[in-house]
Amino acid sequence: MRRVTALTHAALVADLRPAERSSQAPAQPGPAHDDAVAALRAHAARWSLEDAASAWVAGLWSAPFGWRSALTGVAVGSVLPVHPAEPYSPASEACRVCGHREGHGLDVAEERWQRHTQGAPIDGAVAEHVLALDDLAGHPRPEPTDYDVWALRALLTTLRTLPPRTRPSKARDALKRTGVLPTSSAWAYQSVLEELALVGVVATAGRPGMVERWTTYAERDQRPSVRVEVQAPLAWWDSDHGLREDVVERVFGHLGTSAVDLDGPRPRPVPERAATATVAIPALLRTPRTGGALPPHVGTGQAEAGDVYAIRLADDRWVTAYVHGEALTEPRRYVLVEYLAGVHAAFPSPDAVGTAVQPRRDGRSTFRVHSLEKLPRARRIARDVPAPSAAEPLPSSSPTGGAETVRQMAGWFFPDA
Repeated sequence: MRRVTALTHAALVADLRPAERSSQAPAQPGPAHDDAVAALRAHAARWSLEDAASAWVAGLWSAPFGWRSALTGVAVGSVLPVHPAEPYSPASEACRVCGHREGHGLDVAEERWQRHTQGAPIDGAVAEHVLALDDLAGHPRPEPTDYDVWALRALLTTLRTLPPRTRPSKARDALKRTGVLPTSSAWAYQSVLEELALVGVVATAGRPGMVERWTTYAERDQRPSVRVEVQAPLAWWDSDHGLREDVVERVFGHLGTSAVDLDGPRPRPVPERAATATVAIPALLRTPRTGGALPPHVGTGQAEAGDVYAIRLADDRWVTAYVHGEALTEPRRYVLVEYLAGVHAAFPSPDAVGTAVQPRRDGRSTFRVHSLEKLPRARRIARDVPAPSAAEPLPSSSPTGGAETVRQMAGWFFPDA
């Protein structure tokens, strides 16, 4: 597989292939469990923690976001033990030790663009970090600019000065208000927060990050309640715990981590925002080189009960989702959404929509999302559709997030999509 991650934003964008620009690049089989573990351990051995941390800081602006995967990948790979695959249960492919899912395919293009528009793979995913570090191998490692270092210090300053009892979602919002990244996407700031947590900067003494010690996937998957979506350490953290300052110093001390005046002058970021891959890649995805334009939404206005949405995973892979109705109204409006059975090779017509739900491997699952009607590469294709059939009742709780959650989680429900 050709590596395309480049030191500069301009080189990365210029090297995009038409198939990747339109999400037509085929998925590839994921590595076997033992191969994935060995590959991530080998990649981690080629980096020092200091170099990986410098790449992470450069990936805040001057270098593509994908470079941030170096730090999370090295943090996980440096302590990842050699172990046999240990599935959660006969019905689950996820390993209890590392989280690797045997037989799970990887959409190389989609993984790449998520790294460059949002951040590192979530939850310390082994195969996805191998893919990320494969892309970085052989390229000159970036050094952070003055702006990048200022951005790091601004992020740390924000986290250190949060009001008491601030939970992760509000911490993310505070990070977003700094505007230090070349995007206003909440997902990108959420990724920064989760990356700092996985490493161990945003963690608790009882549930540390990878820089302090190895924690199994099963341990990280423990949460204080079913309403908490993120994994540990972040799931158990609030601002009263502060930062793990010894980890801050160990990881970023060579760059300087003292406070900055968030209202004062800041260095000028280079390149300009519009020239970053973070901005350019979504623009390319909005205007693919192949395939026709999508038809308009059926009806107008916000998502309502009985709506069915078609969501494009690739030009030849579509799934559908059913809206059960309004789930929350504060602090913003959320609707309860559930996948419908079936993967479609082309834009689905209402007649082709399944009448049964598509469960996860471990049972029925729903999402509470906002702004579904604004989700790119998605269209409402039907209204006033009766509720789908299901062998189980609706779940009593559902994770909450932006509409992009529906596309991002598709692999858990449609492993071959």
